Amino acid sequence: MNQERIDRLRKKMEKREASICSQRALLYTQSFKNNEQDSYILKKAKAFAHTLNHMDIYVEQDSLIFGNQASHNFAAPIFPEYSIQWVIDELDEFEKRKGDVFKIDEQTKQDLRSIYPYWKGNTHEDEVNRNITEDILLAQKQGIIHRGGISMSGDGHIVCDYEMILNTGFRKLIDIAKSHLDNDSNDYYQSVIISLEGALSFCKRFGTLLEQLADKEQDITRKKELKKMSEIACTMLEQPCQSFYEAVEIVYMIHVLLMIESNGHSFCFGRFDQYLLPFYQHDIETNIITKDDALEIITHMFIMLSSQNKVRPYEHTKFSQGYPLYSNLVVGGLKPDGSEGVNELSYLCIEAMHNCSLAEPNFSARYHQNSPRKFIEACAKLIATGCGMPSMFNDEVAIKGLLDLGIPKIDAYDYCPIGCVETGVPGKYGHRATGMTYVNWGKVLEIMLYGGIDLNTGICMKQTKQASNYDELWKQWQDYLKFYTDIAVECDKICDKSLEKYDADPFASCLVCDSLKLGKTLKQGGCRYDVVSQSNIGPSVVGNSLYTIKKLVFEHKEFTMDELLEAMKNNWQSESGKRIHKKIMKLDKFGNDVDEVDYIVKDVFDSYLELLPNYQTIRKDKGPMISCYTMSTSNITSYVPNGFVVGATPDGRMAGSPLNEGCSPTQGTDIKGPTALINSVSKLPNEKVAAGQLLNMRFMSQSLIDHFDLFVDFLIVSAQKGIYHNQFNVIDSNVLRQAQIHPEQYTDLIVRVAGYCAQFVSLMPQTQDAIIARTENSF
Repeated sequence: MNQERIDRLRKKMEKREASICSQRALLYTQSFKNNEQDSYILKKAKAFAHTLNHMDIYVEQDSLIFGNQASHNFAAPIFPEYSIQWVIDELDEFEKRKGDVFKIDEQTKQDLRSIYPYWKGNTHEDEVNRNITEDILLAQKQGIIHRGGISMSGDGHIVCDYEMILNTGFRKLIDIAKSHLDNDSNDYYQSVIISLEGALSFCKRFGTLLEQLADKEQDITRKKELKKMSEIACTMLEQPCQSFYEAVEIVYMIHVLLMIESNGHSFCFGRFDQYLLPFYQHDIETNIITKDDALEIITHMFIMLSSQNKVRPYEHTKFSQGYPLYSNLVVGGLKPDGSEGVNELSYLCIEAMHNCSLAEPNFSARYHQNSPRKFIEACAKLIATGCGMPSMFNDEVAIKGLLDLGIPKIDAYDYCPIGCVETGVPGKYGHRATGMTYVNWGKVLEIMLYGGIDLNTGICMKQTKQASNYDELWKQWQDYLKFYTDIAVECDKICDKSLEKYDADPFASCLVCDSLKLGKTLKQGGCRYDVVSQSNIGPSVVGNSLYTIKKLVFEHKEFTMDELLEAMKNNWQSESGKRIHKKIMKLDKFGNDVDEVDYIVKDVFDSYLELLPNYQTIRKDKGPMISCYTMSTSNITSYVPNGFVVGATPDGRMAGSPLNEGCSPTQGTDIKGPTALINSVSKLPNEKVAAGQLLNMRFMSQSLIDHFDLFVDFLIVSAQKGIYHNQFNVIDSNVLRQAQIHPEQYTDLIVRVAGYCAQFVSLMPQTQDAIIARTENSF
């Protein structure tokens, strides 16, 4: 294995600069103009193929893996069919951002301005805005609802059926689509054929380029590598996969193609170590490759994932900072038949993550209380490096959540993370296991407490009298939560209806089970399981706040509700406010294994879960075997900007400060150690949060060095206690503060932000501060 080359390639990705690329936007515009007479899905397919036939292609000098999404490394394409107005508005601001900065030259600006008239008023975002309701707009103004990506970009959030693809190839899928055309004039099948043929042409273009590079190469070893890469490119996906190397390249290339077709993120790899194992075993047994060869190939693929990028509006960037793509890849866990799935590739993937130490892929591990200790130790050693990965998923809890949705055992046992921490069945789930409308529970609580009036805007959508006891207060919470959740679900439907047209993705759809059979894209209902969830922010803040009022207002009568609200209005700064705040901060908080407050946080979760059977997606009874809502606490960095619009809350939180992340405690309030924290989380309805329950913890570096075996035991106990998921930052506060002062010296510092990792120096200062504010645990 050429470690020097790996280090060079990794350093290039670490030092890369984000930029904007206009190629896709220009090519799509050109194709759309030339095919105005076609249906929208045909226009999308033809534009996809046209782009693949004409965009720039290149090969990274040191890489064994080829395929690019844009005209140069870490450039973000523009997707005008989804949204264009914000792009034009921000052309001169991309380089001035405080986080997720993008370079853009004047020619690119000119290119994008030139296509603006064609797309203006004709995008997905425009269609959503034409149909959005007054209630949704008012809730947005209040800071309760944030539409984010579902109203201005593609959906992503899927895992293709990689096992099927590797064992079938695209030519067989094209033949299947053609057979349907004999009996069905559905434009879907024609679009599938056009898209897959375009993808095959794209691969062959790389074959030609690699052959040319090989002819010019002077180094004999590199010449042989380029020849081999050219052979793979010329034949890949025309037929079933022939080797491990080809399989890894195919998986990477499909990822690139998915990114080009749609600007949704969270295109994920599923159970990488499971579907690649037969190819690895064959090539090892026949001496085609060595273990080191396989490790090198995997490492190069992992590094190349950091060459992809996505640009979001700056307002939405605040909710997902650090250039994240959430490309989850998971190893380990039980097989569909219930046997142990950890294998040699599982360990090689962990070793590859040690080699690259970058933010992509979003690396995860499935485990259970009886997993091989060697595997858990390998995961723990990677965690201890401070790279923030892998995040750990508990099989028993995640599987039960899917079974309870009605998903068959063989599929539930085959689950994988999709994006951050949402879970689903690879190759059988549709889009958006999570990430529908964002709902700010902290703001819901604030408006409720002030009688339905938003103090910032003066908007009153639902009026309430002040509660005189805790039962009345709790009933008010249930009423307000339902009121705003109803609005959020309506927002989901409006965005989904528009995406049914504008996110017509025949390439992605035909790689998911049942789409070809049903003749439908995923947004039309062409998947096996259509399970979605919203992003709800701040359950711990709400629970702690309700507990404060219950104990100090209604039971102990330390102060009245009016006195509390007045103190909150003044952000605890008045003399009486300081006195009240001091009493509140002495009160127990979630995360310290105190039943009374922990079970109120559980009640908050249950209050939302009780609503979900009343909601359904627009794809209900249109194809999927299961179509329903579930819950997720994956909310990326939205807990920071959502906190900006929420004043002081009864738990003692200061105005404008972050809410809690996922099901984690509010920053710095878990003070009784890691065991107390997981005891608290174990009381939550984790198995019912079937789209993923996010817990984020931070440990001091020396603690894991000194007590490594204890940390391994901690992971096992977490599984025994029914923790759905756990992820870790292992880095000291002084290092993070130094990185804030000298960012140029810390470009290699990767941190666990939320359900994903990012370069610490790429984050906005407020998010950096929120990470520093997390409790530093030790054993």
